[in-house]
Amino acid sequence: MGLVVWIANRRKSTPGFVYIDDNFSAMVGKAMTFYPRYQRLFPTDQAELLELWNILRVDHELGKQVFGRVLVIIGFEVDANTMTFTMPQSKLTELLAGLKEFTAASSSKRLPRHPLLRFMEIAGWVNWAFNVYPLLKPALSHLYEKIGGKSNLKALVYVNHGIARDLVWFRGHVRNSAGVHILESLDWDVHEADVEAFCDASLSGLGIYFPAIGLGYQSNIPTAAPPPEVIFYFEALCVCWCLHRVADLVRQNGRVQARRIAIWTDNENTFHIFNSLRAKPGYNEILKSSVDVLIANRFQLRVLLIPGKQNIVADALSRWRNDIATAHHNATHPGNNLIIDSQLSPPEIPVYE
Repeated sequence: MGLVVWIANRRKSTPGFVYIDDNFSAMVGKAMTFYPRYQRLFPTDQAELLELWNILRVDHELGKQVFGRVLVIIGFEVDANTMTFTMPQSKLTELLAGLKEFTAASSSKRLPRHPLLRFMEIAGWVNWAFNVYPLLKPALSHLYEKIGGKSNLKALVYVNHGIARDLVWFRGHVRNSAGVHILESLDWDVHEADVEAFCDASLSGLGIYFPAIGLGYQSNIPTAAPPPEVIFYFEALCVCWCLHRVADLVRQNGRVQARRIAIWTDNENTFHIFNSLRAKPGYNEILKSSVDVLIANRFQLRVLLIPGKQNIVADALSRWRNDIATAHHNATHPGNNLIIDSQLSPPEIPVYE
């Protein structure tokens, strides 16, 4: 089918793309052409593709030649005018009920157990929903940890509290989400960011730096952190704290147009978990807290990697070397002296065993 689409694009000037064996295109609704074989009007692109199929002797039937403002594609409603993907209400209700049943405690208040196969079915179901709710990927962290290395599909496996918390969090967001706005899902370059920040952490503190407004934050490290990769935890927490600070600054200043947030980190693990939205359970609450901020404020986030030697101000702030931070900022931003706030603390992230 891919070759047929290539011919359509090159020979017939019919724009489109293919997913497995389905062909898709979009065009102005009034551009209709009569297709004799089915004795009805079709969008011109679709009619031309059907004619090409006839030439190439590709079988087709009327029932599969659908078009309209809203189509159901891989189970989701795709609206060409509002530019949204939405899960049909019936599918949404079924998903929420299935997850509730999966985590429902028994009369003795013990969490349930299910065959390993059921765990895999739930994982596949939630993964399918990520097509519409991509920010909710942290919802499967504990589930994947639980079933990792297991292969007996009939073996009974207990749902633990981590799985239950993650799926309750997922259900809460899904109930309040209308879908993914396609235009808001497009990639953007860092120079298009409304807010740019730099983060760093050390064993003595956290540092956040907003160069454009000459503002820095620093805080002592929290006492609770999951071993053994303590510095990784602090680096990830610093990015999470930065998002919370951006949300607070936007609310305080009324900058409702601040949507695109670029945050630089010199920690590769932090870069990876924020770009994949997948982390081990010990770090998952950081991701969930960050996603809460993104959804509540409709932020678009890009976390980028910077060499440590270039992350000078944030590094100095995290080590309480305010002299270095101030000197470097003032030298690179003359007339915009650095203000350092040491009174605030990062959000309290639950640390579970």
